[in-house]
Amino acid sequence: MHDLIIIGAGPAGLTAALYAGRFRLSTLVLEKMCPGGQILLSPEIENYPGFPEGVSTQELIDKFKAQVDSLGVKIESDEVLEVAPSFKLSSVAYHVKCSGISYEAKSVIIATGARSKRLGVEGENKFIGRGVSYCGTCDGPLFRDKEVVVVGGGDRAIEDAIFLASYARKVTLIHRRQEFRAAKILVERARQNPKINFVL
Repeated sequence: MHDLIIIGAGPAGLTAALYAGRFRLSTLVLEKMCPGGQILLSPEIENYPGFPEGVSTQELIDKFKAQVDSLGVKIESDEVLEVAPSFKLSSVAYHVKCSGISYEAKSVIIATGARSKRLGVEGENKFIGRGVSYCGTCDGPLFRDKEVVVVGGGDRAIEDAIFLASYARKVTLIHRRQEFRAAKILVERARQNPKINFVL
């Protein structure tokens, strides 16, 4: 029986694990992919405190993991299928069913983060991995010398457009508004890139 199970090993989950470890709680972090979460989709983080020059995403996650590991927190790779109350003990606990094994914990934190929005257009699901991607930094080399379309107006879309411009012949950024939600510095960089066209 663990004191705490944290579902998700992105920055929020690892921060919770850090605090739990400092309080010497028996803590297990469950992550179905690899620690880091959605920030692994960006090659570099420029807006994290303490890194005025920016930091590579992998370096930052490695530091998170090392700090959590030093406190005795375990990180397991497994997919959580169900969380349900467990009444086997005299006090309320939780049964966490995973694809590989099941666990019991006194408390559970769900820190599963965000997921890319789908457009819902015809053929989108059919072509995932065959031209449709939700991670420009992951799949950039696949688009070498091709014309690419990026949809969105947040940091992630602008970062992907900038990154993809280093591979693609042309990047068209489509956004449904005139204004972007992305950080202004990112928008400025994108506008200065001659390979990026805007459709607003």
